[in-house]
Amino acid sequence: MGSVSVDIHKKEREFEHLTLSDESVVKYLILQRNKLDVGYGASTNININQAGDTFDFNQEVIALYASLDKVIDQCGFKDKSKKLIKLIFEGNTIRDICELEEEFNERATYYLLDRVVDKIVSTNNELWYYTAGHSGFILKNGL
Repeated sequence: MGSVSVDIHKKEREFEHLTLSDESVVKYLILQRNKLDVGYGASTNININQAGDTFDFNQEVIALYASLDKVIDQCGFKDKSKKLIKLIFEGNTIRDICELEEEFNERATYYLLDRVVDKIVSTNNELWYYTAGHSGFILKNGL
C-alpha cells in the first residue's frame, strides 16, 4: 500500500513517483536498501539522553521502506525467501549470497528474487484494493 512522491536523488532534482505496485520499484528498493535506508539495522542513537551520529535521510524513502516491511510481513514467505530478503537487505549481492550459502545457486536465486518481487507487488495490490474498497473509494459496478 506504499506509494509516495519522493525526491530519491537530492533536493535540487525533480521528484519521482514510487509505488509498491511497480515491480521495478520493489526490486530496486530490495536491492538498494543498504544504501537508501540508512537507518536499517542501526543500533546507534538509541539513548535519547546522549548525542550521537547524525546522518541525512529521506523521510519519504524511510516511510516507503516501512510500507515495504509491512507488505513483506503479510506475504507469508517461506524461510528460504525470508533469508534471501534479509541477506540482500544487509548489502549482499546475489553472487555473494550464492558463494556464502550452499542452499542458493545463482540462477535459481535470481528466479527466487523475481518471485519474491511478484508476491510483494501482488500482496500490496490486494491490500490496497481491500483497504480502498472497504473505505468506499472503489464502487461496485462502476456506480
